[in-house]
Amino acid sequence: LTAFQGGAPLGVAVSGGSDSLALLHLVAAIAPHLGAQVRAVTVDHRLRPGSTDEAAEVARISSALGVAHDTLIWDHGAIAGNLMDRARRARYALIADWAQAKGVAKVAVAHTADDQAEAFVMGLARRAGLDGLSGMRPEWQQGVTFLRPLLAVSRADLRAYLVRRGVAWIDDPSNDNPRFTRARARQALQALAPLGITTKGLADVVQHLAAAQGALQQATVAASALVSHTAGALQMDPAGFAALPPEIGRRLLAVCL
Repeated sequence: LTAFQGGAPLGVAVSGGSDSLALLHLVAAIAPHLGAQVRAVTVDHRLRPGSTDEAAEVARISSALGVAHDTLIWDHGAIAGNLMDRARRARYALIADWAQAKGVAKVAVAHTADDQAEAFVMGLARRAGLDGLSGMRPEWQQGVTFLRPLLAVSRADLRAYLVRRGVAWIDDPSNDNPRFTRARARQALQALAPLGITTKGLADVVQHLAAAQGALQQATVAASALVSHTAGALQMDPAGFAALPPEIGRRLLAVCL
């Protein structure tokens, strides 16, 4: 969390669920020691009854913590296709616009080790390769910098923290709706637990794969010395390319494309 120290205000995306409420409480407690200002934001997707009341409850909690809060509305109309994906894309676009308008350079979101494990199982279902199984990045750029400071923390630990503080959270019923892939992945993880395939174990696997991904990316950068750029065309040394390991060659071609 020292990445939040000083400078522009830090944004925290808060849905009202246990993970994001725990993040809000943690950041609100730490921010004064880092000299950081905090602003919370909630996206009301207007996809189910009660969402407006939930956003208002997050605003109340934020106020009690001395944190400024804004609610953003997704004005979506009829939605076709992948609902969860559309909602996710809209959420991050709205938050990025909000952050730029408020002078917020970084926004923390509350993805946990459980989210990493669920994403890994979903990647297996898609027959993903290394890049698709290497987990969520600790940070990424989308107009502003988004941070995931809780990727090594379990949902159970965050809920225990809230219970100790006497904080109640909102359970989104879609989290248990088998219509959605993530909910089915969560149920699959529960079934795999007796085999020793746990959230913590899969989070460790994701870390190992991310390290391997990083090594391949470095090797691809080194191999880019084989490529030259002239007048809008890319030229590659054929002998050097033929000598590359197949995976590095594939990655280099993807970069060129």
